[in-house]
Amino acid sequence: MLPKQVVSFAQLRKEGISSKKIKGMLAALRLFPTPFKGIYYAPLEEERGGWFIEKPKLALNQSLAIYLGTKEFYFSCTTAEEEAGISWHRSGEVHVVNAVRSGRIDLEARAERNGTKGTFRSKKLARLLALYARMIIFHKVRSVQGAKLRHTIYGSFALPSQIKKDRKRFRGK
Repeated sequence: MLPKQVVSFAQLRKEGISSKKIKGMLAALRLFPTPFKGIYYAPLEEERGGWFIEKPKLALNQSLAIYLGTKEFYFSCTTAEEEAGISWHRSGEVHVVNAVRSGRIDLEARAERNGTKGTFRSKKLARLLALYARMIIFHKVRSVQGAKLRHTIYGSFALPSQIKKDRKRFRGK
């Protein structure tokens, strides 16, 4: 397992790490949580000691690829506007257009629940989850082929013309 890499529970088991050892690594926060169950981020020692993720957007992109089971997705709406510099304020929402899933994941509520538990570990988990976003919104489409995108190391982001199309398409959702 390499640092700065996103791994799933199943991948760790395939590497020969026992379930008990994986749970121990999670309890000691040697693996950081991602917004998705069973998918974890392996931090550098500096990140682990400072309780931060250096590039949360990159970690989110990698964890989305594992969660959705495909790299055929892109970021749109306010997420793409923030990346392009069209919008200068953070919305706290991540909009993911994909062909697999629709729905929402409320990370703010999850972080608040962890924060109210009162233990050291739960407060750290709340802080780590808050690094990703407040809300992840999935928009399901038949296919992402043909979308006008800009590819970066942090993922694929819709171009302004594609953002307009997506806003019209997802307006009622």
